[in-house]
Amino acid sequence: MSIYKSFYLTAIGFAASLVFSASAMAQSTILVVDTGRVLRDSDVGKHIKRQLDTIGKSMESEAKAKASPLESKGKSLEAKLKGKSVASLQGDTALQAQIQSFKKDQQAVQVDLAYKKKELQITEGKAVQKVQERLRVILKAIVAERNADVVLERSLVIYGDPADVTDTVISRLNNQLKTVPVSRERLPRKS
Repeated sequence: MSIYKSFYLTAIGFAASLVFSASAMAQSTILVVDTGRVLRDSDVGKHIKRQLDTIGKSMESEAKAKASPLESKGKSLEAKLKGKSVASLQGDTALQAQIQSFKKDQQAVQVDLAYKKKELQITEGKAVQKVQERLRVILKAIVAERNADVVLERSLVIYGDPADVTDTVISRLNNQLKTVPVSRERLPRKS
């Protein structure tokens, strides 16, 4: 789940909880916040992005290190297969074994890439979760200060001119939270 989608879902959940808990009033005070911008422009959001970029580059280097020998093996097999007929290939059990080994290695690299992608998503999710906890506290305080009934995600507003509190949220988040731990998560590999 991306950072922005995670923030978006938090804002929707927060807005929904406020809608159900708000008293039925003739005139409602509605606030909006652009959670994508909060994460993109806040100090902690920038910190998370930098850390995830670093972790992603490290994962990419690991993947290249595993794929590089495979490329050489593929080129070697390609050279051996050049000019071979299907009949001669069927009779060459050693070459068939090399092809099967190459396919198995290719598959292992693909599985490893899938693990790395999932690990990066989990890493991102855990870092964002820490920010979301603080964001909930900030939004509750702003709702109380402004006697608001509802906070909506900016992208959900089709028509109207509700008060946008995004800048206030970013300012408070910057004052309260500059960084969060962003530690690479590692999934156990299946043998």
